[in-house]
Amino acid sequence: MYIMAGAGRLSTASMWSLMGLILRNSEKLGIHRDGTFLGLSPASTEERRRLWWQLQHFDLGLAVMTGVTSLTLMADWDAKLPLNIEDDDLYPDMGEAPRERQGLTSMSYCLYTYWVIQRQRAFFKSIQGRFELSWQSKESLPEVSKEMLIEQLEEGLNTKFLQFCDPIKPVEVLLQLSARSLICMLQLRTLYTLLPNEQMSLERREKLVTASMRSLEYNIASHSHPIIRPFQWWVKGMFPWHSLVCILIEASRQDDPSKVQQLWELLARVYDANTSLYQLSEDRRRLHAAELVLSASKTRQMKPSPNNCPQTPEFVIKLEAQVAGLAGKAAAESTTPSPNIVRDLSTEFPTFENAVPFDLDFQDVDWGFWESIG
Repeated sequence: MYIMAGAGRLSTASMWSLMGLILRNSEKLGIHRDGTFLGLSPASTEERRRLWWQLQHFDLGLAVMTGVTSLTLMADWDAKLPLNIEDDDLYPDMGEAPRERQGLTSMSYCLYTYWVIQRQRAFFKSIQGRFELSWQSKESLPEVSKEMLIEQLEEGLNTKFLQFCDPIKPVEVLLQLSARSLICMLQLRTLYTLLPNEQMSLERREKLVTASMRSLEYNIASHSHPIIRPFQWWVKGMFPWHSLVCILIEASRQDDPSKVQQLWELLARVYDANTSLYQLSEDRRRLHAAELVLSASKTRQMKPSPNNCPQTPEFVIKLEAQVAGLAGKAAAESTTPSPNIVRDLSTEFPTFENAVPFDLDFQDVDWGFWESIG
């Protein structure tokens, strides 16, 4: 409970260190061993499974934030997945484990995340490989193996969880959007990974753009669907930065006016749904994204068009004002600059007028930056 309450309050480095202590002590208590091998009761076994897998899920999330693959994920532990049951199915003195329920339960949202981790563990053990966070971009892992794993995950999610989702139940809607977004993210990471000096084929580029658009649509739905509004505290912590960058690249390089218009309308809806993207000072990725938007908009204005010059979208105007505000604040705070350093605030916080035309392609992107914590 303490480690989960610390999310957003403690630094990522502190959380990572605390997580290491928790995992080592959990292993000392034997939580990593399944209760059926230790002769424990069904209730105690289930309790231990839920605790261990939640720790693995949280450890994986911290690993993503720090960019370090957790060694625990591929360690030799045997705790099985929790059962798909309700809490009422368990009682202290029961002699046998309850039968799993068909369909979804109150445990299903957590269980789906555990299942995804378990399937990746099983897959890499089957090919005698090592589970790494960056397996989607790992050059030594064949493309066919990556596609096979993603297909297995998608098929399994559809069979075990998504086919049972009820559109009038908030948690099940959240589960569906979250699972679909996960598959999109995995596909994206395999598609935009290029070898040095490799050019992206047209077919691959189209798949990447399609997956990026779908990912952003899921994000918009998760923010605008009224039934999951009470879960915005959870939804706001996740944003598909990679998809946003991919769409900005395509919007700048696409020559078809109708497709360009479609992409800019999508970007407008993304910013409308994610109002926190305007709070540039809270996350450096938001500021960099704003700079890319201004550059992409300028590139669009500079392109020859059979019609009149396209009107600047409202969200771009708002972003320009936010960036200009940061520039003014920085200028006011730098009242005693070093005599040996000349600062040009207009280049640190570019406005639409001085924005550099967009000149970025997929092989130029530092994807690690967008995975970091602001």
